[in-house]
Amino acid sequence: MSKSVVIVGGGLVGLSSALFLTEAGAEVTIIDNAELGSGAARGNAGFMCTAIVEPLPAPGAIGNALKSLRDPMRALRILPKSIPSMAPWLLTFARNCTASRYQSGRAALAEFNRNSSAILERLSNQGAAVTLSRELLVPYHDVAKAEHHFEALQPMVEFGARIPDRVVDGDELRRLAPAITDHVRAGLVMPGDRSIDPRLYVDSVIDILRSRNVRILEHTEVTGIASSGDRVRSLDTTNGTIDGEEFVLAAGAGSRLLGKHFDLRLSVIPGQGYNVGLPTSPGLQQPVIFEEVHAVATPFEDRIRLGGTMEFGGDHPPFDGRRVEMIIASMRKFLDLDWDERFDTWAGSRPMSADGLPFMGRPKRWRNVVVGAGHGMFGLTLAPPSGVAISELVMTGRTSTDISAFDPDRSALRRQHRC
Repeated sequence: MSKSVVIVGGGLVGLSSALFLTEAGAEVTIIDNAELGSGAARGNAGFMCTAIVEPLPAPGAIGNALKSLRDPMRALRILPKSIPSMAPWLLTFARNCTASRYQSGRAALAEFNRNSSAILERLSNQGAAVTLSRELLVPYHDVAKAEHHFEALQPMVEFGARIPDRVVDGDELRRLAPAITDHVRAGLVMPGDRSIDPRLYVDSVIDILRSRNVRILEHTEVTGIASSGDRVRSLDTTNGTIDGEEFVLAAGAGSRLLGKHFDLRLSVIPGQGYNVGLPTSPGLQQPVIFEEVHAVATPFEDRIRLGGTMEFGGDHPPFDGRRVEMIIASMRKFLDLDWDERFDTWAGSRPMSADGLPFMGRPKRWRNVVVGAGHGMFGLTLAPPSGVAISELVMTGRTSTDISAFDPDRSALRRQHRC
């Protein structure tokens, strides 16, 4: 049975939801306040992870955030002027920076992502560009930290993640990626964690949706809603009134502001990240994450994309070029690349929830609204399973995966979940 579905947000979650909804026979309209696939949808590192998926709030994170008030070059940074508006979010974030809540959050994300390989195959069968890279590498200078990371990955096996069978030495990493410097002494080769080019994925999905006659309204703002009881009837927008039977809220970093139109309190704020391009190198042909400095490098066909940092600076965080220099400086000791030929510096915001988990599901307030927001740093990894879950919920009223941990009405202090 066909349904008329309006999706607000043309980022990774909105586009993936539209793809699976149209596959199920829905008539879809996508509304975006900019262009489809703008923002972090194309600007991310491209990681598709099964084992390295975790919430941002973790033991020690709040301490690092507070230190950034004095040291603006820390990877996790809070701009002092944004603290008053962020206070409720920060308090909840601090409460979730415990070992037990970190482990329960990681378990919830891993369980949700368990069937990612099968979902990627569904995407590929529809024509989406999801060709995977070689294995993700995780180099370390400190051997003890590499060993600790290896041990921390062991519980992920329970959720179907493929993890390394051992810690490798620096020479073995250099045989895989000769651009890795002698500074690296140990590391991990992640068999189940890889990357795709997010630009190709986004463009391919948009092409598929256009071929399916999806109605696309770009540069269109939602200004209000019309409702009757517990059902939304239509949206008021800068491009006229948009009617629908079902409504999906997937506005990324703008989800908190969008939620206000629906009387929903979605505790999602922008977390700005940066990236910059370098020329490709035969010495780096697979993605790398540098946990010791919180930075990444992903080789694409036309560039190596370097990225990192998490910066909280309000709803419209300013661009700070020093953050890009910090990323480059932190990675020089790990990689031998053409550092003087950088290009295409970029900054964009990820939708960050205070407990590190997305908001997904039907809020109690509305019978015909589904939320998909707050996917944080793992938007590309989580967008395909989110698209499946949202499509199932819209079309059948239930999901094949457990999304109870992502309840859009959940209290600020996250419930405990099985590790």
